[in-house]
Amino acid sequence: MTCCEAMHRAFDAKANGEIQVGELPAWTHVSGKVAWYVYQGPYSEMTSRGWELFWRKFATANLKMEGAPGDVYACSPGCHKEDRQETMLTIFWAPVA
Repeated sequence: MTCCEAMHRAFDAKANGEIQVGELPAWTHVSGKVAWYVYQGPYSEMTSRGWELFWRKFATANLKMEGAPGDVYACSPGCHKEDRQETMLTIFWAPVA
């Protein structure tokens, strides 16, 4: 088990899946309506794989960004040393109308 077991229970089913639209949990400190995507994978591939997939899915969904995007770790990289961060969770988001 990882030290972020609760995050995996909450987000594994959405990992590397479809983009979601709605509000994020309060613990993310992100408020308002956002498009969000759960990336599961190593920190080293966040730009080349994670953000790339987010923006591709964002464009396909015909969403309009209404502010600066961001990301938040759902898991600390330190929780995933044993699996080389392969199952680490990061949430990418962008405000939408």
